[in-house]
Amino acid sequence: GFCLFFVESVTFDESTAGAGLKITDSGKRLKYSKTAMSPTPSSKSQRFALPMVFGANGFISGRHYWEVQVGLRNNWHIGVALEMVDRSPHTVYKDSGFYFLGKSGFDYEVRDSACKVLHLSPRPTHVGVYLDYEAGRVSFFDVTQKLHIYSFLQEHFTGKLFPYFYLHSGTKRSEPLLLLSILDPEYYLHDSLGVSGMALQFAVW
Repeated sequence: GFCLFFVESVTFDESTAGAGLKITDSGKRLKYSKTAMSPTPSSKSQRFALPMVFGANGFISGRHYWEVQVGLRNNWHIGVALEMVDRSPHTVYKDSGFYFLGKSGFDYEVRDSACKVLHLSPRPTHVGVYLDYEAGRVSFFDVTQKLHIYSFLQEHFTGKLFPYFYLHSGTKRSEPLLLLSILDPEYYLHDSLGVSGMALQFAVW
């Protein structure tokens, strides 16, 4: 499948992980816990003050695709953000360098030029993220339903973009964010290039 050219093996960057976040499974599993250890003072300059985290590798060009298992219980953001964003942000909008799909309670949202509430049914449990740096596009897909959710279009990126995540839970039964290893051939046997292929078909519109 030609989509393999764009698939990224993303991991969470522990050095940027904010309060309450715990990373395990070789950087592929992110869990929120109120009892998670606080950031060490020596690395606070890189870390987010809120339960946010970057992916380990950023992008300054090209097309990139990755998938995240999100579950249904937590509040989360999934997308990309500029390297130079405020690590203690008061707002997380496109204008402040964040491009994401978010879940808060039962609502889903994107913060484009204005905050837009998305009514998604069924609720996505696996989200695909597609970045085309030169085209200024960030797209989100429901992997299970093989549906396009939303796209930021014709953006003018300047500087390095990193995979961006936010995770918070007010319940004891919080669910992790899991970065899926979609380079595994067994994944493609089950997926049959479904949403991964769709992302690349969408990319050439």
